[in-house]
Amino acid sequence: MGINYQNLILNTKSVREYKKDTIDNQKLKTIKDYSQNCIKIDDSIETDVRVLSNEAYLCLHGVAGYKGNMIDAPHYILILSEKKPYYIENAGYIGQNLILKATEIGIASCWITFSDSQAIKDKLNIVSDKEVVALIALGYDANASQKGNATSSIDYKIGLDEMVYIDKWGNGADTSVLEERGLLEAFAFSKLAPSTLNGQPWRFLLTGGKAILAIKKDKNTNTYEQKIDTGIIMFVFQAIVSSTLFSLSWKLEQPTDAVEIPEEFEIVGYCMV
Repeated sequence: MGINYQNLILNTKSVREYKKDTIDNQKLKTIKDYSQNCIKIDDSIETDVRVLSNEAYLCLHGVAGYKGNMIDAPHYILILSEKKPYYIENAGYIGQNLILKATEIGIASCWITFSDSQAIKDKLNIVSDKEVVALIALGYDANASQKGNATSSIDYKIGLDEMVYIDKWGNGADTSVLEERGLLEAFAFSKLAPSTLNGQPWRFLLTGGKAILAIKKDKNTNTYEQKIDTGIIMFVFQAIVSSTLFSLSWKLEQPTDAVEIPEEFEIVGYCMV
């Protein structure tokens, strides 16, 4: 693979203030070209990745962004997708992959929330039978020269033993056990993945040779956001495992073993580890 995902994850942060400078066409082409062949959760889901200019900012003000506050960036990535099972998770997976690619070539980014695909298509005059599934700001960090402005806010991330359980829900993983299994790095970097309102809704349960992924159903986030967050964490975990240990793929289904988890969580998939 040749990509140092650990380094890219450490250097990626959500940037909300951008310089006015546009990104040169070669770099935009690099992202666009990368999007054509990047791995997906499901290759059969047709997607259309577009790179938009700053004109989208005025069009989408009030329609996209947290509480309608659109982020003013020189460019945006827009992902459209056909509607199929897991198409939103797939968009989160692709989007996070593109964000890390942008980081690799020195471009900052940020996920932008929205709730109405059709409104975005109308505002941007997009004629497509596909649905808008992701919107990501791209540009150069306006505060890049200021030290310590990172918004990855590692300080209040949940502990590994709160995120990873072994054999039974609530049985917090010991770092030495994760290290023995070769999974410590993958989980440590997964902790740094972005999530809606920094809610970190994911939990892993290691049992029977599987890593089962569950997502917390939160009243502050909608189903779309939970599914995007699922795709993001799936990509980050898979990228680290695949670059440090072995090739891994997710199964988006319930494991056959009976697993007890609290009501506010939902199992979204698992992989063999």
